[in-house]
Amino acid sequence: MKKKNKKKISEGMAVIALLLNILLLPGLGTLIAGRITTGIIQVVLLFLSWILIVVGVLFLAFLIGIPILIIGCLLSLSVWIWSLITGIQLIKEAQA
Repeated sequence: MKKKNKKKISEGMAVIALLLNILLLPGLGTLIAGRITTGIIQVVLLFLSWILIVVGVLFLAFLIGIPILIIGCLLSLSVWIWSLITGIQLIKEAQA
């Protein structure tokens, strides 16, 4: 099995990627660090979670809105945690 060669980033860039993932947009720091596929998936899932949250709020008066809202919030939290873990991995790889 062929192992992918990941381009090593500097420690400063890894810290910036982590901060972008935490404070601005989960997945953005991942994209900037060069993990394109992972970053795109994180951003797409985040936008999907926002859509679910909006739909859940719009239909909150109906029973269907509550589960949609909960799913959107859980998905958003999951993507944020995933991007946080990715940022920490980037810092560890930069220090290695």
